[in-house]
Amino acid sequence: MAKKNNGVAEQSLDTNARLITSDEDKDKAAKWFQRARELGDKRQFEHAIEYYVSGLEFWPDAVEEACKPLHGCAVARRQTGGKKPGLKDSMKRSTTDKDAKKAFLNALWLFSRDPGNLAYLEAVAKNGGRLRAEDSAKWAAGVFLKALESAPKASIKQYQALGRLTEELGDRAATRGETTFGVEVYQTGVQAIALWRRKAPKDHLAESALKNISTKLTILKGRYQDGSGFRESMADAEEQADLHDKQRSVQSEDRMDALIAKAKAEFDADPDKAGVLKEFVDLLCRRERAADEEQAIGVLVEEYKRSGDYRWRQRADDIRIKQLGRDVRSAAETGDEAKIKEARIAQLRFELKAYKERSEKYPTDLRVRFELGVRRFSAGQFDDAIPLLQSARTDPKNRVSCGMYLGRCFLRKGYFDQAIPALEDALAGSEATDEELVKTTQYWLARAQEGSGDKQAAQKTYGNILQADYNYRDVRARLDRLR
Repeated sequence: MAKKNNGVAEQSLDTNARLITSDEDKDKAAKWFQRARELGDKRQFEHAIEYYVSGLEFWPDAVEEACKPLHGCAVARRQTGGKKPGLKDSMKRSTTDKDAKKAFLNALWLFSRDPGNLAYLEAVAKNGGRLRAEDSAKWAAGVFLKALESAPKASIKQYQALGRLTEELGDRAATRGETTFGVEVYQTGVQAIALWRRKAPKDHLAESALKNISTKLTILKGRYQDGSGFRESMADAEEQADLHDKQRSVQSEDRMDALIAKAKAEFDADPDKAGVLKEFVDLLCRRERAADEEQAIGVLVEEYKRSGDYRWRQRADDIRIKQLGRDVRSAAETGDEAKIKEARIAQLRFELKAYKERSEKYPTDLRVRFELGVRRFSAGQFDDAIPLLQSARTDPKNRVSCGMYLGRCFLRKGYFDQAIPALEDALAGSEATDEELVKTTQYWLARAQEGSGDKQAAQKTYGNILQADYNYRDVRARLDRLR
């Protein structure tokens, strides 16, 4: 039996059930979201955020419709000088309120004013879980994981919190029979706990937590693959141990050697099975050893020649690209400029060749066109890069990055009047959630404005960057010169 709570129908008995939103409430929320999108397109991010949060009160699980664009607006707001919430805001909007929905909306409001704040992200994820807004909780958990991966000062408690949350979400999903959802959140939990163990390698709690959630993930994957129940999926203890160890990021040398030998034997016995080959190659590349990687490349190239399936050649090239990236980092550690330059040239030459070949194989793949365009830009081939980037920016995932590189191409050619609108258009979308990318785009917009002679506009854009990151590049020096 469901009951109404502040406009949302929710399950009153089954603690594993999802929050249910009526069609009537979804229609109400959609009106708020529509107005929010219009305001976001006009770069009125403050008002757009308010409309998104108001709509989420009716439909807390609206991830695609509200949570993701709200995140974009939040990042854009901060990059254009929006202030972080103060102490009064934090006291007024409690994220530990007894009312789970109120706490969830408060957490969203605070997060939208400071999207890089790990505490606010944790609160959004936790309260989404409390509310049983499972999709929103899963989305927030993914954003939280990404933030933890790049946060140098993340605490052990935050890794633990994310691990617990994802395990709870996965357990409820498994009970409901939502296998795909459960597998995805368990995988997020595995990654979070692996980060925890990497930060505290001697912490036995981390090892235990990782083993526990990995086992649950393995069981759920087993159900997905063959429809069997708990007992059947756990029948082969040795196989379960192998699956668990393959998912671990850290292994003993002997154990890795054993896993690789077993995978090779399976591949030799059935070379036509794509999954067996992929697993063998993944294990060979796990330790990032040149000899193992060369073996993987050899196996992949032979399979490409035998089958004509280009994906195997592409995987071999990806391994080589990763190797060349390591060579660049190793050269950088020496501080030898000649070695660094040589390594970067070797990397760029190979990537140009690889992505050119991919663009010929997949002429409609916008991601490939984007990657090739970036390499053309790096090689100074601006006339070749511009049309690639222009076509690739129709892909929403790379639209901001495309606009940034496109603007830089025009800027390098001295076409300031073309660079400015390209960079402004890149910033206009509310879907940009990468703060560093937004700052970079703003920086080159200011450079283009400065180059065109529009000092007032350049001062304003440089000023917006300083409000978000006072030490960003040479912004202060450029702003001082303009003044």
